Amino acid sequence: MWSLHEDCKNIITSSWTEVAIGCPMYVLNVKLKRLKDKLKTWNKEVFGNVHSYVKDAEKSLQHIQSQIHLDGHSDALMIMEKEAQCNLDKALERQEEFWREKARINWHLEGDRNTAYFHK
Repeated sequence: MWSLHEDCKNIITSSWTEVAIGCPMYVLNVKLKRLKDKLKTWNKEVFGNVHSYVKDAEKSLQHIQSQIHLDGHSDALMIMEKEAQCNLDKALERQEEFWREKARINWHLEGDRNTAYFHK
């Protein structure tokens, strides 16, 4: 998710080029901590809570569709519905990428148990 965003590389580069003084291992440690803090802040500002974005986009689309149902079709409502549908699609794509990355992380952490069941 982060790697697809255009600002990710800039944040990493700017954080990494900041000066840290000390022995090489200390400098590496300081730069990694600084990068971690900046990425955490950036993540909250840019991506926020992926699941709440999906819920909000669904509510917005449902509200517009109920207005269309009550008031009938109009150009303004149809444009609003199309924009709301695009927002929902983007939110769902972000959520899907979130779950894909989470599954990959869990697999790396927990691994494949490689039990005898699979070797029968």
